[in-house]
Amino acid sequence: MVQIYTWAYQDWKTITKETLATIVGLPDGITADDYKAITGEAYVAPTTQATTTSNQ
Repeated sequence: MVQIYTWAYQDWKTITKETLATIVGLPDGITADDYKAITGEAYVAPTTQATTTSNQ
């Protein structure tokens, strides 16, 4: 499966780094090491910012 993503990113240009990042860690996805091997850049997990609601 990693080979397909490699071809799609490097050769076919049909997938972006952002799209690859969304499949890191999924059961049928890729690992952070795979992401680095495919893109040449380290995977950085997205940060989530909690929103708070104040009831006044």
